[in-house]
Amino acid sequence: MRNAIKKFRLVFDLCRGYSLPISFMSWLIPFVFALFDNGNIFFGLISLIGILLLHMASNLFDDIIDYLREINAIKKGLRNNFNFQEGKCINILNGNVSLKQAFIIDFLLFFIVCITGLFFIITFGLKLFYIIIPTAILCLLYPILGCLGFGEILIAIIFSPLLYFGVYFVMTGNFSYNILLLSISTGLLSVAILHNHMLLDYKYDKTNRKITLCRISGSEKNALILLAIFIFSAYFNLLLFIYLGKLSLFYLLPFLSIPNALILLKIMHTHINNPEEEIKYNIFMGFIKKTENTDNCKRNFLTKFLTAQNLMTSFTLLLCLSIIADKVFN
Repeated sequence: MRNAIKKFRLVFDLCRGYSLPISFMSWLIPFVFALFDNGNIFFGLISLIGILLLHMASNLFDDIIDYLREINAIKKGLRNNFNFQEGKCINILNGNVSLKQAFIIDFLLFFIVCITGLFFIITFGLKLFYIIIPTAILCLLYPILGCLGFGEILIAIIFSPLLYFGVYFVMTGNFSYNILLLSISTGLLSVAILHNHMLLDYKYDKTNRKITLCRISGSEKNALILLAIFIFSAYFNLLLFIYLGKLSLFYLLPFLSIPNALILLKIMHTHINNPEEEIKYNIFMGFIKKTENTDNCKRNFLTKFLTAQNLMTSFTLLLCLSIIADKVFN
């Protein structure tokens, strides 16, 4: 049993499982929305498994591609050793998993995802191809297009309309364009989290000439402004559709997460101007796992990353409450 748990943790770490809350939170909103339209709970849970496994498989595929790029660069004499940001491909580098084993694990994950997709195609017909095929293609292209500055755009498409339409359809057998209004906000926040992570890696990406939206913006300060635009556009989207009468006043609830957004922007401003300054915990950061045993640099990194992730969590949970209140009282 212990050996099985150890292997699971290794695979979880290998596939960057710490990023799965983004997928879960993106799934939760269409799931709750579909429940009030007599959605099939079992199909909704099956879709969650497929989404999480696809996310893990894509993460691992991205690391494998990066690892092969580094090997190619070393063979060409462009560098003498591997040059990854901290934690990247760590399990392959330290020998916990061989490259061959990583390929096998990734293949098995994608295979299970394909089985899940085939199950839904058999159940609902070829309509799902309009969602499954584009999603699969974008996930496979992410390692390439992500290095060309299109990573945030791909995330916005995958975690917004495609995921929302897909979950709602497998639960109800129909498409709903009303849910698209909500997907815009959570899609923007998904982009914000990725952009925030890229901002943390700005200097590394600049050294390695990796093209990201942060790099395209021209400087860390410009990237921070862009981060603020992504975040507050998510709130503005809700406000706009409330004003237009498309959403009820219950959808003001996510605005309670604004203090979390402001704290994130504040600590990222500190990151740019004084990256070594120790970040003190603030209740509006959300739940931050204690990391006393780690050095100050790593602790600061985790705090910044988790604060961004907690913003997505708090916004999503409040949005789910908005859906419930709107369905029950309107």
